[in-house]
Amino acid sequence: MADEIPLFPKATSMYIHTGNIINWNRLKRKLNQTSTEEVCDVIGTTLTNYLASMDKTELQYVTQLYRVNTENVEVFADGEREEVKVTVKMFVCASQSSDVIAEAVEKVLSELRTTYVETLLLAVSPPSDEEESEQSAVNMEVIKQYWEAMELLVGQNKVLSLGICDLNKECLEELYKWAKVKPSVDQVNLESCCVMPKDLTDYAKATSIQLLTHNDKPVFIPKERLQETIQQVSTVRDSEAWTPHWVLRYSGILKCRGIIKMKGYIFHALRDHKKKLM
Repeated sequence: MADEIPLFPKATSMYIHTGNIINWNRLKRKLNQTSTEEVCDVIGTTLTNYLASMDKTELQYVTQLYRVNTENVEVFADGEREEVKVTVKMFVCASQSSDVIAEAVEKVLSELRTTYVETLLLAVSPPSDEEESEQSAVNMEVIKQYWEAMELLVGQNKVLSLGICDLNKECLEELYKWAKVKPSVDQVNLESCCVMPKDLTDYAKATSIQLLTHNDKPVFIPKERLQETIQQVSTVRDSEAWTPHWVLRYSGILKCRGIIKMKGYIFHALRDHKKKLM
């Protein structure tokens, strides 16, 4: 869309729940998508549907873009929950309070109408250039703050087990020794590590930590990619100054058959109007 009058000039917050994208026939044809391409695709489609449903005059005054694809949200039928294993991966995309962990998990529990998920995985994006940090690697103090929030959810029986992403042996050992609720999973990105390091596999075996692989990018949604996605369905001015804050991806697998029953994204972004005006 051309850069015309902005559609939602006052919006500073965006909340999107895609619903079960397994049911999206259009996505089934895109077999070679990366996870970043997939999430941007469903954000763009959901935002398009939201804009089409809204009155254009009302949009001029909206401060939060809120859309749940209710027709695609799949909830558990009576007696079905025990047949499905639900795994949630929480991508923390920007520096923020650890309260975001409970906020995101509560949203997925509410949307799926369940009281718990089997596994919660944590993935924290490396610091951006704008953040005052000289450390490009994992900041364990940041990890520990989020981990404590995750442990509270285990204590409330809302999460049964915890996992972490992309920790090497030294960091995994530090987390394991410090944590009250020990990590049961370490997801490793094989793009940066074609073969699992022996020290990591040995330590994981000794502590009964399951090593899994993934192909998610360290920066799951670059802000430039998000802004490009928004621009494609609105205007240039509408796309400015948006930053992803967190993404929650959930999947439900039928235990008896190993088939993916559901997969969806819950996404939150914020917009800094001060940066927009610079």
